[in-house]
Amino acid sequence: MRGVNRALRLFNITFRKELWDVATSLSTVILIVGGVVAYGLLYNLLYRPNVVREAPIVVVDNTHTHLSRHLIRLVNASPDAEIVTSATDLGEARSQLSHGEAVAILYLPHDMSKRIGRGKQAIFVILSSTATFLYYEATVEAVINAMLELDDDTRNNMLWTLPPTLQLTLSGRTTTEAVGNALFNPTKGYADYLIPVVFVIIIFQTMVMVVSMNSGGRRAMSITPLRGREIGFGGRVTISLARSATYCLIYGLLSVFLIGLLPRIFDLPHLASTLNLMALMLPFMLATSLFAQCFGRLFSDREAPIVLITFFSVGLIFIAGISYPLELLPTPWHAAHYLFPAAPATLAFVELSSMGSSLADIAPELATLWLQAIAYLLLATIPKQGFR
Repeated sequence: MRGVNRALRLFNITFRKELWDVATSLSTVILIVGGVVAYGLLYNLLYRPNVVREAPIVVVDNTHTHLSRHLIRLVNASPDAEIVTSATDLGEARSQLSHGEAVAILYLPHDMSKRIGRGKQAIFVILSSTATFLYYEATVEAVINAMLELDDDTRNNMLWTLPPTLQLTLSGRTTTEAVGNALFNPTKGYADYLIPVVFVIIIFQTMVMVVSMNSGGRRAMSITPLRGREIGFGGRVTISLARSATYCLIYGLLSVFLIGLLPRIFDLPHLASTLNLMALMLPFMLATSLFAQCFGRLFSDREAPIVLITFFSVGLIFIAGISYPLELLPTPWHAAHYLFPAAPATLAFVELSSMGSSLADIAPELATLWLQAIAYLLLATIPKQGFR
């Protein structure tokens, strides 16, 4: 009983001190509020249109042939774009773009039809505004689809440019039309696809930054360490869990806003139940806080973690198996999926929130997160000179 009381006392002291350190550090508060609240709102506002239709395009047609007019008609027929005007040169088109008359420019050079007639690769240019990032996606997709359809229309007439053996092969081959539909995202909305992923990455990145900053700050100020051999293994476990409890409490409250409120405000997929989300977020935040305690031991100042961790976003999305199939990742990247808590948590959150999966469906990800929490707890308790 005495040992339990001592552990509870140590837990309470560490918890309150860590909470005080976070609350009294202006940079930490700014990072948490700015990283979670402002960053979450910013991403949703940038991708708020979700799906862009009839994006206005200005055309600069220097070819003036049947092929160029056919390409323009195909682009105009796309649901993603609309040809609203034309210009004589790029200067005039850029002026229309800057005045908001269009969001993209389609430039067709004078030799486009000649190159096609000679069996060479045709070149054209699409310039798009990034006032909303979805403009680029919509206009490029419209032009590429039109180019592919134009290619299908003209390819049969270009057989004479190929070797005779290849002509015979292609002439006897039947074409196959492929029609696809995005599962769980039939409108192909970019926000529906990306934002749920970003929510988990925001929690992971900011928590690792905050914990690493506090850890580095303690070393920079030469605060008296809690030496591992003086407090024992049980004491080190208690300290690590108390610090984790601090950040789980803070980010638990912030998660209510980030993954509970924002999806409903911006009409993002939110199929997961509250209990399922809690069952996922608990091991995720615990594993992340313990990972951050291990990672923070690499720094001896408060600024270095921000510089290093800021650039993790793209890599974390990649190894999560969202933007690229997890099964096709090279072995080192596949292994990295099991090192960072954000990777399995992202995959599980998308399954719950966007696909309506159950806890049984994300059991492998939950097991991975709990194993990571245990592994990083053991690593965080390894005695080290100056560890606090």
